[in-house]
Amino acid sequence: MDELKKSKRLISLDAFRGITIAGMILVNNPGSWEFIYPPLRHARWHGWTPTDFIFPFFLFIVGVAIVYAFANRMKSNASPAALYLKILKRTVLLFVIGLYLSAFKTFPPLALKICGSIFIIAALLYNLFKHTHLELREKLLNVTKWLMIGSALILAASTLKGLDWQHLRIPGVLQRIAITYAIAAIIYLNTNVRWQAYFAVGFLVIYWLLMKLVPVPGYGAGMLDLIIDPVTNQPTMGNLAWYVDSRLLAGHNWSGAPAPGFDPEGILSTIPAISTVLFGILTAHWLRTQRDDHEKVNGLFVFGIFGVVLGEILSIWFPINKNLWSPSYTVFMGGLALLFLGVCYWLIDIKGYQRAVKPFIIFGSNALAVYALSSLVARMLVFWLKVTGPDGQPMALKTFLYQKYFEPFLSPYNASLAWALCYVLVWYLFVWILYKKRIFIKV
Repeated sequence: MDELKKSKRLISLDAFRGITIAGMILVNNPGSWEFIYPPLRHARWHGWTPTDFIFPFFLFIVGVAIVYAFANRMKSNASPAALYLKILKRTVLLFVIGLYLSAFKTFPPLALKICGSIFIIAALLYNLFKHTHLELREKLLNVTKWLMIGSALILAASTLKGLDWQHLRIPGVLQRIAITYAIAAIIYLNTNVRWQAYFAVGFLVIYWLLMKLVPVPGYGAGMLDLIIDPVTNQPTMGNLAWYVDSRLLAGHNWSGAPAPGFDPEGILSTIPAISTVLFGILTAHWLRTQRDDHEKVNGLFVFGIFGVVLGEILSIWFPINKNLWSPSYTVFMGGLALLFLGVCYWLIDIKGYQRAVKPFIIFGSNALAVYALSSLVARMLVFWLKVTGPDGQPMALKTFLYQKYFEPFLSPYNASLAWALCYVLVWYLFVWILYKKRIFIKV
């Protein structure tokens, strides 16, 4: 494709990213996990809900952003070594932050939690001051650097000694973002558009064949349904993704998975997730061509509808399933992402309706940072910050606030939703302050 010499910033992409991050925070932080409206829950197994849009939408956005970020760097004659170093740094940082968030509730010593939190706060302060022109800037930078170094050393030493390694969840949302970003970015730097499309389809075909044809001991090949074990009366699976996770990640899976031993961000299901990022890369190539804006939008809608229809057709043989990141789910959600981006592109970049979506543009300006920090604070409210309850026993600060200021005034479902909305609002105020000060935390 003949691409533009200068990349035009997609305000619609920032808004799309902000809507997705706000959705992530909303669905991940209900007041009570017992009372959640069905659209705000993931589908338990086959099928989908609006909540199942969020993660593939974000990976799709990562793919679009890869092209815009690296195209500009390549035009400035950045060396291949510098590009690969950037990929490595971002991948490691995302993966480590994801592991820290996974491990937070199992950190035994209070000092360990404090050091880890100081490290993250110091990193935030570093970003706050590194572009300012204050007289004390150098001193502040030195202080934050030493805080980060000291906390990192204490954190590492304490982790090796006290962390519950047997139950640390290794996969996770940020970990999957890190891996898929790294692989897709390397493919982008080393191939042309045609080969990127081949890779996107190839990953789906490989995953399909593995899941359908490789036999699982005791179950055979192609078992995709969630089943009830006749002995334990507990849900179990017979698919290859579950088998691989239960063997290679034994004890390191998500405790809330649909069946023991499985992980929705597991090893095999990461393969089709790479295709989701590559769909975003292919979309960015289309948006960077010299075609008219209206032609670009028409293309987004045409390919989006094609993806939705094709995903539904593929689901006849391999059901749409977020937990397995099935090929039908990948294609279906890729189509929906194209349609959603098309609507945003039409309204924001072409028609200029930016005021109504300004809050989401602000959210999107510090997307990964606000996701990581909101996840950290959510864990602190549950596992670290305690108050004395009515019975004189320690209780989580979140439980105290929720029971005192939300439960008495609303129905259980509305109280749970109200807490989630207030939590989103709190983080909007945080990113609004950063946005006003032109502070953009790069993760």
